[in-house]
Amino acid sequence: MEKIIELINHHKTKIRIITIIVIMVMILLGIYIYIDNDSKKYEVEEVSNFYYYPIYENGRMGVIDANGNLLVEPTYDNIKIPNPEKAVFICDDGQSIIIQNDKKELLFSEYEHVNEIDTKGTISNIPYEKRVLSYQKDGKYGLINYEGTQITKPIYDEIESLENKEGELLVKKDGKYGVINQKGATIIRPQYDDIVADGYYTKEEKYGLSGYIVSLKTR
Repeated sequence: MEKIIELINHHKTKIRIITIIVIMVMILLGIYIYIDNDSKKYEVEEVSNFYYYPIYENGRMGVIDANGNLLVEPTYDNIKIPNPEKAVFICDDGQSIIIQNDKKELLFSEYEHVNEIDTKGTISNIPYEKRVLSYQKDGKYGLINYEGTQITKPIYDEIESLENKEGELLVKKDGKYGVINQKGATIIRPQYDDIVADGYYTKEEKYGLSGYIVSLKTR
């Protein structure tokens, strides 16, 4: 009788342990799904305030603010302001590119070759990605935001905007293409020879509901 009771208690203990493990796995899986889904949600930023403007003087470029104050002397061949609401000025003197703010402080010095990302085919008053910039390290590319925070490690062979899908980026890795969003979340793993957006557009959602056309080459 004692052995039977002992076996029953042992069996109950095993059931409790298994139940606890299953509950923990379900909780962890739920957290993972929530985080993954949250990282894939993003908003396309709209620029409504123009705080900074490029100026031309004697064939050279500088920057002024909305009040006309001179922030960057017109000594550069080219200056790009990817988001006029943010004091990030990409200045090219023909030999090198530096990035500075409205206080003439150099930005992103810990990264190599930081550049704007041109958008393609989107309806926008600013033809650049407004929340992210690309950078390079050891021949690979990654993303940072306008505050200099790293979004992705430099693991991609190429990064460019996905046409008709502002906020999403076409990336190339190991010879294959995939799609990530401006948060760095993977939308399509790099496993295709080509990816394009299907161009679906509505007045309310714009290109937010458009899908993807992916292709693989065969013989």
